[in-house]
Amino acid sequence: MGTLKEIVLQTERKEQAVDITDRVQAAIREAGVKEGFVFIYVPHATAAVSIHRYAENPDAILLEETLKAIKPGPEGEPLSKAAFVAPTEVGIVKDGRMILGDDQRIYFYEFEGPKNRTVYIYVGS
Repeated sequence: MGTLKEIVLQTERKEQAVDITDRVQAAIREAGVKEGFVFIYVPHATAAVSIHRYAENPDAILLEETLKAIKPGPEGEPLSKAAFVAPTEVGIVKDGRMILGDDQRIYFYEFEGPKNRTVYIYVGS
């Protein structure tokens, strides 16, 4: 059995990274799952989610240099960036929290904002 939670975001810029780690951990706590899994899904073609090292300045992790190598044309750029980063992450829940490294965080990526966005969190055991 599992629990589905939603995180609603309002992005402010065309491209933006938003740290959602605390909201994901809160969704896990609210679900009451002590051991299991968490599935994070972004249902938007021009947005994504990724787990990586903590960034003091989230704008610094927009993967600018890496994503510049993708040359799909101006209309396809947000779609290609989102596909490259990916719309999903899966993690393990232990002791009521998603297991992350000491320096890891979960980031929502916006590539065609500003927009209202939803991130779905499914917590299961």
